[in-house]
Amino acid sequence: MTMKTKLTMNHPRVRQKRSGISCRGARNLFRFNACWSRGAKSLQSLCAVPGLMRTEVRAPLGSGCAGFDVRCWMFDVRCFDSGVAHQGASRLASQGMLAGEGAGQSSRGGCAPRKSQRAFSLIEMIGVLAVIAILAAALAPSFVRQMDKTAGDQESAALKSFGDALQSSIMRSRYIPSATDWASRVATELGVDTTAVTDSPRRQQRFFLIDPNLTIAGAGLPYTQTSAGSASKPVSPRVMILSSVGTALPAGVVSGTTTAANFTNIWNAADGTVPTAAPAFAGWNGAGNDLKIQRVDLSPLFIELQLSQLVSSRCCPRYSIDANNWTNAIQVSDVIADWPGYFIQNSVLYLYNHGTNGTLDSQQILIRDNSFYYDQDVWRGTIGGEGFLAGVDIASVVSRYLAAYPNVHAQNGTNQQAVVVQSMINYMDRYDDWAAAGFPSTSSPSYIAAVNAQAALRTAVQGQYLGTYNPIQVNCQ
Repeated sequence: MTMKTKLTMNHPRVRQKRSGISCRGARNLFRFNACWSRGAKSLQSLCAVPGLMRTEVRAPLGSGCAGFDVRCWMFDVRCFDSGVAHQGASRLASQGMLAGEGAGQSSRGGCAPRKSQRAFSLIEMIGVLAVIAILAAALAPSFVRQMDKTAGDQESAALKSFGDALQSSIMRSRYIPSATDWASRVATELGVDTTAVTDSPRRQQRFFLIDPNLTIAGAGLPYTQTSAGSASKPVSPRVMILSSVGTALPAGVVSGTTTAANFTNIWNAADGTVPTAAPAFAGWNGAGNDLKIQRVDLSPLFIELQLSQLVSSRCCPRYSIDANNWTNAIQVSDVIADWPGYFIQNSVLYLYNHGTNGTLDSQQILIRDNSFYYDQDVWRGTIGGEGFLAGVDIASVVSRYLAAYPNVHAQNGTNQQAVVVQSMINYMDRYDDWAAAGFPSTSSPSYIAAVNAQAALRTAVQGQYLGTYNPIQVNCQ
């Protein structure tokens, strides 16, 4: 390869060193023209000022050389004895930087000055870090409090959902769980894993506390309802679910039936406070906002049912709960002491007529306190009923009448309203007998019995207000 190189040392700083160019310490911007024959593969030794920072290689137009422009490229330059060898020129050529790249830019008079990139000094970096640290110290407590509040709200919502799911499970399965299986029942109702119920997102264990005075059907938990139900009203059917979003709960808090002092004081503690009166929390260093309590009173889940047998030609109707089975159905007696009974809401009541294999008379979902009586071989709705299962719907009228304020001056005192109701029932029964006989003449026994029952009903009604039975006027309270 042949190449002609002409250095143009027009830069002011280069001009100062023209008489004796040295390879040491010089850092100058210079321009040179280079031409070589076509097909040359690389540049050979280009002597330049050591430490060259910016170089423009230009082929003059019309010289037969291909015009090219290499802009602002850094070179390493070192000297050999009488000349200077340019290391990097061949590298530049091999990368295509001298192979016509930039053609058409030859009209530029030189390279643009390189922009300086200034880095942070150590002192500036320390200052920035100090400002960040101050801001973090100021904002961190507020941020942590907000996170705790959010976690507390989420935990309260979770415990409430557990309480609702527990009650739904009880009404659906007619079963109240104990401390050993409450979590699995709730998890099944919610469709989640059991560990999602027993442990909080902060890896704190949740606890299920049972009132030590709880009694259902004469026993504690667990309770499985049968057709017999509970002969007495459930006593203290209360449970609690406890959790903490901060300090772990004290060792004295364990799932199961706790002491009366612990349960009562925890139940009565205001939200956001520590139940210090509860022995289990003595010395606990957690905050009141850390403690989350879900109280569940199961009393509203129980309804009162009254069944009775009055005048019927045949004996022994039966009933069952949640099972249509005459064989296992329970006989309804006329003994007052046998009733009422208490059952879980949404239980299904099956009422059977008399007989060896009694027929199913009716069935009803128990959603509130209710009562039925077996009269004239038919089940009828009574006080508090949803309506008659047979016959005319007068249950609500009778209920309001008996609940009215009594006249103490009536013929039979405060019992006069019950006498009136019974007289009405007797009259309707005698009228039914007369109708069943085909409405015979006035001399027939059935007709005479109906007339006498009618007279007794009229006397009972008049005995409530007429003559000396008139109530004394009193001022309204």
